[in-house]
Amino acid sequence: MQSDTIDLIERVRSRLREVDQRCAIAGPASEEAVTAAEEQLGCAFPPSYRTFLRKYGSLALPADMAVVHDFVGIDPGAADGKGVVERTLAARVENRLGHALVVVGLGAQAREWFCLDCSRGHSTGELPVVLFDAHDNQVDQIFYEDFDSMLREVLEFVEDTLAHPGGEASVG
Repeated sequence: MQSDTIDLIERVRSRLREVDQRCAIAGPASEEAVTAAEEQLGCAFPPSYRTFLRKYGSLALPADMAVVHDFVGIDPGAADGKGVVERTLAARVENRLGHALVVVGLGAQAREWFCLDCSRGHSTGELPVVLFDAHDNQVDQIFYEDFDSMLREVLEFVEDTLAHPGGEASVG
């Protein structure tokens, strides 16, 4: 995860606080928790997602403001008790989610999951993010080049929306 993405998260977080909107961050996950999650899911997380977990744990935005409203991570205190491990393992059983997929984002539409595809790694160690449609139990398409791109694009849209309330935000 790039430093400009971290700056963007902090700007959006601050702006949401100013307008009394929800922006929940779990807090940093330990290296041991990240490694345990990788072991339980049977895949290595890409560098951008590992950095996100170590710095933020998870991130939830207002559901009506973004295509991805929950960036799933490691959050032992989550109200529903579901982090990346629990959501992914449940989806593998209940929705035939492929073993190489890891749920890292919840979409604006019900049962729309954004997943790291561990079978398609880049030379940088990054992984593409695919859209999994749980209604049809299938991968829809590659949606983002990597986790950092997903995070950045969604947060840029939220930032633009907050800067132009009532108007249309431009899609990056």
